[in-house]
This record gives sequence, C-alpha cells and structure tokens, in this order.
Amino acid sequence: MELYGMGVLTKEQVGCEATFGSARALAFLAEETVNGRGFGKEIGQGSKRLTAKYGHPELSMSSKGQEFPAYDARAIQGIGLAYATSNRGGCHLRGYTIASEVLGIPVKTDPLESAGKPELVKAFQDATAAFDSSGLCIFTTFAWGLQDLSPQMQGACDAAYTIEELALIGERIWNMEREFNNRAGFTKLDDSLPPRLTGIEGAAKTGPAKGKFNELATMLPLYYEARGWDLKVD
Repeated sequence: MELYGMGVLTKEQVGCEATFGSARALAFLAEETVNGRGFGKEIGQGSKRLTAKYGHPELSMSSKGQEFPAYDARAIQGIGLAYATSNRGGCHLRGYTIASEVLGIPVKTDPLESAGKPELVKAFQDATAAFDSSGLCIFTTFAWGLQDLSPQMQGACDAAYTIEELALIGERIWNMEREFNNRAGFTKLDDSLPPRLTGIEGAAKTGPAKGKFNELATMLPLYYEARGWDLKVD
C-alpha cells in the first residue's frame, strides 16, 4: 500500500486500488496471497524481497528478513533491541521484553527508556531459550520463571538444575544459534532495524512516545558487552 501510494505500483499491477488503510484492498490482497494469485505471489515472498525488487528496501519493517509483530520499537526500546538481535529475525517470541516493559512481569521497566535494556533483553532471551529447550510452552513464562522451571526439570530428568544452571543453558543455546548464523553469513550488520525506526526523522508523531525513536546505536554495543561478544563488526 505504501508503494502504491508513492506511485511505484499501479492499480494494474496490484489488481485493485490499494490506498493506505483500505479494508477492501487488504481483504483482496490477503485472498490473492493465500491463493498465490496475481500480485499475491509477490507479497507471499515477504516484504524484504518485495520492497527490494521495487527499489525501496527501507520500507520493509523487518530484521533479518522477518517482519515485526505488533510492537513499535520506537515506543518500546527493549523489544526493538530484541527484534534486532533475535537469531531468527524480527521475532518477539525469542525475548518477550513486553512482559516487563508493558505488563510489569516480573518487574515493571519504562518502555521509553533504553537504560538497562541490553541486560534485560539478554536475560529474557536466555530464559526463553531455556524454557524452549525444556519442551514447555513459552507462554507459561507469563506466570513462571526459571525458579519454577527448575523443579520441573528435576522431576522430569531426575537431575538437579539450579536457576543459575538453567540461565547458563539458555545462554549457551543462544550463543550456539549465533554461531550457526555467523557461519551462514550473518554479521553484526544484520543486528539492525529499519532506518525509519532509529532516526529522528522517523520519530513517533503521536502518543506517549511522541518524538521518540529506537536507541539501537546506544544499546547494541552494551548488549554485545553483556553477552561477551566481540564489539567489532564480525
């Protein structure tokens, strides 16, 4: 719709008048995409490929090729860092800092502040990796922490798992996934967000986060330091 509004795409290409916010166009394009028809074939390739093909890769709201879910990284600093550093792209299920920044679980942190978020993101990512490896649904983490996972692991595996050991297991998993990505050709440069989310020119125009943009440039070096990773471009 944004490409259509810019005049890059035409009605003939898209198959309808795709003005921004049009429910009719959205429903039509969803049907085309699901059925692999017309312009839906191109949409089905993902926004990264689509926007690159038509000369505007900056319009893809994604990281490592995966589109973001519901949360605006300009208004919620931690989730923006989590999107950028997720091993599988812009995903909130690998480090759901929304629990802390919005819901106050296990403690409330200010979503508009970047201070302390590198450490928060690492903690959520490591804990999520530990829960994932246990086979439990990660949505249980809205109520459970590693202190709850520990006795369940002991009961299931007949072995003692302390909270510290579980956190270390999660950290090791995260590092192994990162190593896989490195060997596949990803680098620190891929730990990124779209320019419109990280610069003052794209700052939020309304709401509580008015004037805010994601402070990734400040948080990323501190995140690397927290992880013990090389701060140089790898």
